[in-house]
Amino acid sequence: MLPDRSLREKVTHGTLERPLRALHFTAGPGTGYPDHFFVEQHWHDYVEILFIRKGTYCIEINLEEHQLREGTLCILNSGELHQLRGLGPEAVHDAFLFDPQILNFSYEDEWEQEIIAPFLRQELMIRNIPQPSDKGFQKLFSLSEKLIRQALAQEDGWYFQCKPLLINWFALLALNGYLLPVRETLSGTDARKIDRYKTLISYMEQHCQEPLSLKDLSDVIGCSSQYLCRFFREIAGISPIQYLIALRIQHACALLSRTEQTVTDIALDCGFDNISYFIRKFREHKGCTPGDYRKHSGRIPTAYS
Repeated sequence: MLPDRSLREKVTHGTLERPLRALHFTAGPGTGYPDHFFVEQHWHDYVEILFIRKGTYCIEINLEEHQLREGTLCILNSGELHQLRGLGPEAVHDAFLFDPQILNFSYEDEWEQEIIAPFLRQELMIRNIPQPSDKGFQKLFSLSEKLIRQALAQEDGWYFQCKPLLINWFALLALNGYLLPVRETLSGTDARKIDRYKTLISYMEQHCQEPLSLKDLSDVIGCSSQYLCRFFREIAGISPIQYLIALRIQHACALLSRTEQTVTDIALDCGFDNISYFIRKFREHKGCTPGDYRKHSGRIPTAYS
């Protein structure tokens, strides 16, 4: 699957004063996801609670797949690589995202030293999928639903009600064994593999406008070019060069939509040194020429070449 956006999500959920947000998603005819819900592989610094209300989903967390059915609760830790796909044409779920730093207190009591500080250092991780047979599950389930409902409604004083609920929610995790040492949630091999992958993706996003070879990319994570290609394809399903080209096309789309630069200048700014190759690759990815894309995006260029 070729990327349509950065793997490291740059969207801000909530505000500095209220760093949490609830979202409602519906798939099916007449929605933004007419065939099925799908969010590509990505990660973010927020903790995310997924509440499956209807249908079935497949979620990949740190390269491991799980099925989520109606009534399932799923919790994603900060920095976890994940992808979510609805398995039918109609599916409904809610998402509640919060900055874990809002759990932090300046007074270093037992709560801060034993639970919050290790969690923020990512020495403790939340178990991803609580089960109905788990201790405290019903309380956790009910409180999660209440958090989401209040954050979606955003009635007067909603944030002041949500924050203490969130603290109680986290206390339930701590008291009922949902917080685990990181070594119990991810093997050392998988952790290193994911860390390498995220390092590589971040590097490509920051340097995609520059000439980059397989050797350059393999040097970033200290491996051979052969290992890089095998390792990257295992996770992303495509080669690192294919991913890099897709990333450059994505950047070109943004420039075509938001600037008056010529197509030639955009091609050069996006790391393509051959305009014909750029146009060919653009058509492969977007099904149209850069000029047609610009017209449909609502921009009227001052020059085209």
